[in-house]
Amino acid sequence: MTGVNQQRKVQCWVGDDGVLFPPLARLSGIKSAVWIGDHLPPFLPFAHFDFKQAKNMLGQEFALIVYDARAGLNLDALAIASGTLQRKGVLLILLPQWATLSAWHDPDSVRWSGENRPILTPHFLRYFQQKVQEYGFPIHHTFFPSLSLPDRSISAVNFQAEPTAEQAQLLHHLNQCSEEVLIVTAKRGRGKSALAGFWARQLLQHKQSLILTAPNKAAATILQAFANSELEFSAPDLLCAQIAQNPSEFADTWLLIDEAAMIPLSLLTQLTSTFKGILCTTTIQSYEGTGRGFLLKFLANLDRTFAHFKLHQPLRWQANDQLEAFMDDLLLLQAEDLPFAQPPLGQRLQYQRYSQHALYQQQKIAPLYGLLTRAHYRTSPLDLRRLFDAPKQHFYLAENEEQLLGAVWLVEEGNLQSDTLIRDIERGLRRPRGNLVPQLLCFQAHLPQACRLSSLRISRIAVQPDWQQQGIGQQLIQQISQQVAVDFLSVSFGYTEQLASFWHKCGFRLVHLCEQKEASSGCYSVIGLKPLSPAGKHFCQQAYQQFQRNLGLSWHPLARYFSPSTPLWQFDQQDGRALTHFAYFQGSLTAALPAIQRLLAQSDKNICPHLSTLLQSASGEMVCVGGKKHGLKICREEVKKLLQNHTGVLS
Repeated sequence: MTGVNQQRKVQCWVGDDGVLFPPLARLSGIKSAVWIGDHLPPFLPFAHFDFKQAKNMLGQEFALIVYDARAGLNLDALAIASGTLQRKGVLLILLPQWATLSAWHDPDSVRWSGENRPILTPHFLRYFQQKVQEYGFPIHHTFFPSLSLPDRSISAVNFQAEPTAEQAQLLHHLNQCSEEVLIVTAKRGRGKSALAGFWARQLLQHKQSLILTAPNKAAATILQAFANSELEFSAPDLLCAQIAQNPSEFADTWLLIDEAAMIPLSLLTQLTSTFKGILCTTTIQSYEGTGRGFLLKFLANLDRTFAHFKLHQPLRWQANDQLEAFMDDLLLLQAEDLPFAQPPLGQRLQYQRYSQHALYQQQKIAPLYGLLTRAHYRTSPLDLRRLFDAPKQHFYLAENEEQLLGAVWLVEEGNLQSDTLIRDIERGLRRPRGNLVPQLLCFQAHLPQACRLSSLRISRIAVQPDWQQQGIGQQLIQQISQQVAVDFLSVSFGYTEQLASFWHKCGFRLVHLCEQKEASSGCYSVIGLKPLSPAGKHFCQQAYQQFQRNLGLSWHPLARYFSPSTPLWQFDQQDGRALTHFAYFQGSLTAALPAIQRLLAQSDKNICPHLSTLLQSASGEMVCVGGKKHGLKICREEVKKLLQNHTGVLS
């Protein structure tokens, strides 16, 4: 049955607890209801998820969702909630005020603004109000007995016993495939998980062995229900560990991956390296930041044959659903589909700086967000909020007369004035919000000057695909270098030879190899610097020389690509600084390893048996009875002994 009575509904309720609790109490009898926010009122027998837990709703369906935005307008949680609301369901958005909403200090801003307290977010809140009014959603300030409330009789969805016509046709195509990896993509609510459940039924009927994985077990609830059987579930990281130990164990097993785009690419690459066959289902063009960029990067890393299929017809709600259209608009999910005409060759480009207010006023946020979405895997609602209102943001755009061709997004960092704060950052005792690169160089590389100097970090850079390899990115960096008044520019990126070559051409030198891999690329993050002032030049040279000096003794997997042929064994004051911060504070063992090796070379290794064993191990992995934490404690004690036996190194 279709029609207006099947539409999902949205209402905005405005007020404090005293105003909202009485009408909310009248909803207590609704089945399949959930509250999203900090505190569930004691009189409501609803399921409850705080904002951080909202992702655990994926794979479930609800008839009533109460979203308490008074605790913060968390877009990730709101978007997830909208995707779990079933046909005829109702979404209630609770707001603290309406007429003066743009003057509200949004508590959610602490999560993404880099500030310690909630800030004003006027651009996005005005945009939010505009979208609510465009879609005609009612806004209630008072609640008379005659007010139409959600129907208390609505209940949870019943799972259909058989596939829809579209699902049945796709299942037929899957059965005809000889490819090793089968990929099914669609927007939310199209029945991907249900399709995977039906596929699992078929495999089980043919006595096939299969394993299910997903970002978390709750995300696979619907798939399990449609499979009509309790499938063996394994978390992605645990399954990858099993594959590494014995890949042949899975040669005759099928793997089902639900919501594949929410699993880091590095893990996905391992998961798809074995198994008899693999079915991946995932959402594209969605609020998790899983746009088509994910699919392109996933397929680029896939070395097995594959076939790609799509589902189009919504099942959880009817076609032309207002809530889905509202969320698509609000989160700019269609931005990567904005029309783009190829400009005439030789047309002159303009390179210009924009403030956030100018982007908002000139309606450039949507094309900019679309460009970022096309260029970057995992552009998310967090980025959208930051784009609208986060402080200390700078934007440089490359445009022709009508279209956006390239952009650089920068963030102010450094210029910290407190020596006490900087000292505590270096010791690992404090980690204030923001200042990603300065804090990392201060703590990991023991370069406190990174925090004192002013800098701009390049957060994102993107160029329209058809205009890449034409120097637009380099020209943008050149314009920025000539116009900004800071000591240096920084960039953190997942290392590939191609990216490293680009940043080198832009005048950046690599000065640090990070311990962690990027979730999006599966590559190790590295940091590059470009000096702009005399002080910046002196600092960047110091950082580069220290980086080169330690490479020969680094255990980092990337070090062999840069390492000088002969390690440098001369101990200096910087080594003493690294060892002191490791031994007596919370310094990183990885950062201290070159200094440990230099001092240990001058010492009796018998006083440091654990460190000696660690440095002799082929893997560099810390193996110790009592676990890694206990092993780290032993390492700190042994470094203290080293320093006590070489008191002169600290002078």
